[in-house]
Amino acid sequence: SHMVTFWIPLQNIPSEKEGGSGLCFVDQSHVDIALPYWNGADGDEYTRLDERYGGDDGVKSYMPLNVGDITAHSGWTLHYAPPGGGMVGDEVRYAIAVTYVDGRAEIRDDVASSLSYGGEKGDDEDNWSYKDWIHDVKPRTQFSHDLVPIVYPPISLSE
Repeated sequence: SHMVTFWIPLQNIPSEKEGGSGLCFVDQSHVDIALPYWNGADGDEYTRLDERYGGDDGVKSYMPLNVGDITAHSGWTLHYAPPGGGMVGDEVRYAIAVTYVDGRAEIRDDVASSLSYGGEKGDDEDNWSYKDWIHDVKPRTQFSHDLVPIVYPPISLSE
């Protein structure tokens, strides 16, 4: 995918051993189209990601992170919060994710009928990021919308 997400903690995130819970990333998973194709969303291969992607080094956590640090990952990279995810010790963990998508991206026909809209595609947790504009754009065309700014390439004000 032509997409990158920056995950930015809004507080210091200690290592897992110290009670922190950031994100874990599965190395090289973004290039493995066979995983979801042959195994579905809940296939057995998901229980052996360490083996599939490099043994003990296949799944990585880049904690600890301090305020001002970031992680970056491709849109297809498998990632997750470890057990107890969303917490720093006994406190709720806060972070912001900023995602950049290729300005030529198109909306799939079936995205507007995602789980939140009664369909079977997409992930309900992503709904908030597009619900305010998804019905204003035509699927499978390059689109422009005030809530989805194109930041690169920059356009001149005279255009």
